[in-house]
Amino acid sequence: MGKKSIAITEDTIIQIGKSMAIGHYIDYFRQLTGKELPNGEHNIWLKAHIGKPIKEALVSYRDVSEPKKMEQKLSEERFDNMPDKKFIIAFDKLLEDIGYDYGGGIGEGYGWGKYMIIYGKTGTKSRPCPVRIYINDDGTIYFRLFLTKVDKHMKYIENSPAHIKNAFTFEGGDCKSCNTSCSPGKIYTIDGQLMCKCNHSTFYFHWISIDILPDIMELLAKFYPVKKQKKI
Repeated sequence: MGKKSIAITEDTIIQIGKSMAIGHYIDYFRQLTGKELPNGEHNIWLKAHIGKPIKEALVSYRDVSEPKKMEQKLSEERFDNMPDKKFIIAFDKLLEDIGYDYGGGIGEGYGWGKYMIIYGKTGTKSRPCPVRIYINDDGTIYFRLFLTKVDKHMKYIENSPAHIKNAFTFEGGDCKSCNTSCSPGKIYTIDGQLMCKCNHSTFYFHWISIDILPDIMELLAKFYPVKKQKKI
């Protein structure tokens, strides 16, 4: 005989465990408000409200579920220790200008950091991702570009500034064929040297400065060209 489901009311204290799964709470909030939390934020938001009654958490749920620009999003208390907010806000605006957004949610980092911002192509179902920004426990950030067919842009990369080129010529991170689903990793040639990198080690940027954004956007334009609209 299966366990009886526990009814949720506005006085229910949020506790996650065998008796109540995260999904049950989220379904209740969704039905109660008619609103949906941004993608990737369900677990983070609910864990932050453990021990609180539903009616108290309801105010926060309604606020978080409202669409926000990046500057508003980073004003949330969980981002108070971040020194590089201006960089993210500036990067976000540039990406938005070429048709990419963060989808409104800043979710869990899943081992890459405490939080992760995932950008995707607007107006598409698959939302191809050119950039992810990772936020560490101490509020510092780094980001990764998702690039393919590197050899096509070999000459451009070879003549790029060091802070761009180093993301392709870094030491270590070689593919060891440990996973047949992604082996042989990223293969490309820079300055005559064959690179065979693990898919998970490539194209990270740890030097955070607004000054590098023009170079980053120029690099992205090579791999993610903006299609010109057809004249009617």
